Amino acid sequence: MKFAIARELITPYKKTTMSGYASREEEFLTIHDDFYVKCLYIDSNETKLFVIAFDLLHYNYPFNEKIFDYLQSKYKITKEQIIISYSHTHAGPKVSSHTERFDESPLESYYLERTLLCIDRTFINIQEGTIYYGVTSGRWNINRRRVTPDGIKLAPNYEGITDDEVSVLIIKDSQKNIKGVVYNYSCHPVTLAGTLHLSSEFPGRVNQLIEAKYYGSTCFFLQGAAGNMRPKITANYERFKPCTFNEVDEFAKSIENTINKLIINSQYKEIFPIFKGCAFPINAKIQPLDKEFFKKRLTQVSGYITSVIADLLEHFDEQDDNVTIHSGFIKMTDDLYIVYMGGEICYEVKLLVKEVFKDKDIIFLGYHEALTYIPSDKIIDEGGYEGIDAPTYSGFRGPFKKGIDDTIKNAFKKKLF
Repeated sequence: MKFAIARELITPYKKTTMSGYASREEEFLTIHDDFYVKCLYIDSNETKLFVIAFDLLHYNYPFNEKIFDYLQSKYKITKEQIIISYSHTHAGPKVSSHTERFDESPLESYYLERTLLCIDRTFINIQEGTIYYGVTSGRWNINRRRVTPDGIKLAPNYEGITDDEVSVLIIKDSQKNIKGVVYNYSCHPVTLAGTLHLSSEFPGRVNQLIEAKYYGSTCFFLQGAAGNMRPKITANYERFKPCTFNEVDEFAKSIENTINKLIINSQYKEIFPIFKGCAFPINAKIQPLDKEFFKKRLTQVSGYITSVIADLLEHFDEQDDNVTIHSGFIKMTDDLYIVYMGGEICYEVKLLVKEVFKDKDIIFLGYHEALTYIPSDKIIDEGGYEGIDAPTYSGFRGPFKKGIDDTIKNAFKKKLF
């Protein structure tokens, strides 16, 4: 097996507003820690995988398409062989909203230029190696959907289901030195809600700690089904609270320690990848609301959501009631798949997809693109932000229709091999 790893700094070079919260319109004050794009290339018996991980909130699909086109034209890597993942940090710089196209703005062009440089650097760093897979767990998150007599509220649900699984890939060179660690966990990076200092949040700090532990290594975070998973350290009885950087540091150290124990105790096995992939759209249906609903909503919102709703109203009659969720999977071995979906995937949706793959292990990624929250039928029934409100804040004419469970499962079943 051959592999290559590279990283590139993508910290903004000029002042910009911050992403993650609709009401936050101020420019950042300082840069607390840097942001990176990281690339991992694996070539196993002429079958290939290319992973790109960003320390950014998310990006719209046209940004991904620019990357697909570059890898296809220059390196003959097709999008079926590519995984793009965003950490979803809520303390990062402004990125394009859900409805914008790639507009060649200076900052957007800068992110793309740096990404393409990182891709090029990857291909001058190819070496022999081996890859390993292991699974561990940790309860660092909490369900954020609390059932109350007045409906679902965004508050700590101490009894709610959580995704405790941590999937880990380890890449070693021919001398058995660790050169890459890839970990996948489901948790919203929203610990720093009160800050105006740019930060890659807890995923970036975990990356730093692991990279410091293994000299010459690069650590990748692949965000999971974090739609309704929030850091447990933000739970404060009946509400959520912002945390300090010291608290985030302790949180990250706990995750790093768990991953490091897996490595030290050799709780992983070597795998021999076959890399067979597919990429496909999932067409989900919207239950449209009328124009008057959005005219009223326009008077109730602030920040970038104002422009999203205004754009929706301007093009209201042009929009159909289908939402395309760009999705796919890569078969790593007969027993292991990497599965990804666009949007902010709720944990219940991951469980639906796991039913399709039955007894196989899956590394599940959300946040392949900016879209909206993707709920299950149960969450739509319950209501609340993820179930009803989120699509109407994201530029769609209404919430998802029930039946999305079967839509998602059938889309994966048709492509499964």
